[in-house]
Amino acid sequence: MFLQNISKFISNYRYEQATVESLTTVKAAFLDFFGVTYRGMGEEASKIALNTVEEIFSNKFNSNLSASVIATDLKTDILSAAFVNSVAAHVLELDDGHRGAQIHLGSIIFPTALAISEAYDLTGKEFLEGVIVGYEVGILLGQIVNPDHRNRGFHTTGTIGTFIAGTVASKLLKLDEEQTLNALGLCGTQAAGLLESDHGGSMGKVLHAGKASYNGILSAFLARNGFTGSGTIFEGDEGFLNAMVFDSDKNMDDFSLENVLKDIGKVRVRDIYFKKYPFCRHLHSSIDTALKLKASIGDEYDHIKNIAVKTYSVAAEHNNYRPKNLEELKQSLPYAVAIALVVGEVTVDDINQLIEYGLLDNYSTVDKVNSIKNLVNGMILISDDKLNELYPSKRPSNVIIKLDETFRSGIFQNITLLPKGDFENPLQLRELIDKFKGLNHDYDIKNLTVIDSLEDYTMKYVVRKLNE
Repeated sequence: MFLQNISKFISNYRYEQATVESLTTVKAAFLDFFGVTYRGMGEEASKIALNTVEEIFSNKFNSNLSASVIATDLKTDILSAAFVNSVAAHVLELDDGHRGAQIHLGSIIFPTALAISEAYDLTGKEFLEGVIVGYEVGILLGQIVNPDHRNRGFHTTGTIGTFIAGTVASKLLKLDEEQTLNALGLCGTQAAGLLESDHGGSMGKVLHAGKASYNGILSAFLARNGFTGSGTIFEGDEGFLNAMVFDSDKNMDDFSLENVLKDIGKVRVRDIYFKKYPFCRHLHSSIDTALKLKASIGDEYDHIKNIAVKTYSVAAEHNNYRPKNLEELKQSLPYAVAIALVVGEVTVDDINQLIEYGLLDNYSTVDKVNSIKNLVNGMILISDDKLNELYPSKRPSNVIIKLDETFRSGIFQNITLLPKGDFENPLQLRELIDKFKGLNHDYDIKNLTVIDSLEDYTMKYVVRKLNE
């Protein structure tokens, strides 16, 4: 059984096996996660999630086994803390991910690991064990199922994310191989998340992250207490692959899990990406390209006559020209490009200000907002066959700008193959810290030094220090 081999890896993995590169990467990912989540806790979806948890579970948990809600002085039960923290980690569209696996990982892994590690006062080394196996298994499973899984309309962060949370929870709860297999079996039957939530302008996308953490933890606790799950939930006749990945043109007969199993424990955690802009990752190459062009045209964007964005089909499908709310805006390629050309390197604060100035309204008196809307109206999106051939190993975007006769009357174009933040085009640690400071202006950045030496502390101390 495929998951049996995965379970064996999870159960047997030890901190001492981690490479310096992996430890450095996951510590950077932890810092990035905490900054994004700390700010994300103030967003509407996070507040609703927290209020709902308080409404349902208020005073109904064991106070001796509790976990913190980031950026607050609140403690609640393990399930609720992980759920709310995962929502907050994903809500800004700034959490880490993996290109090949097509999944956000940190927003599932860290809330799950923090809730259990704090509640049981685990060591930093134990915490890192859980985090690393989460990244390893998540990347491995995501690469198996995608791009077919995504092309069928599933949001991998919710579906494979449930397996990830179950992996982390099983490791930290010290489940044996059989218990871990049962936990993963239970994860598979709860794995859910539809991309319509992403593109429909709802908060359902961040619910996927919250529920993945919640269901993964629940599965591990059930398995620890003897609840059984299907060991063939992944590759069985009516399991995950056949139901949610393959279609009539591709089935298990065309696929070898034995070859995949050779990669267990060999996945390069360093390959995760970090996000610079609060938009869907599929829009980032276009944003980067637009910023290169802005360096040439400066603030003369009102002289732009029209814009063509040639990119791969998945990115081109983000073609909402009339976003009605913040959730839709983060999925809008036309607006992402137009905002970059007008504002430059856009931040969460910039987006909030533009919305306040009427970006999503029918009318605005602010020149920059009207310039953005004018650029959107003169923009076309093109799914380019040659660029499609490069996806998913690359995420290319070619932006072509035509200027009017009063300003050079020329055509400017540029192309980006991989957006800023991928391993081949990385964000440096100082840039991640700048990102943190940009999101959390009043946070005492000195508290983050505890992350450098996680191995030397208990996680209760780490969480308390970070939440000061």
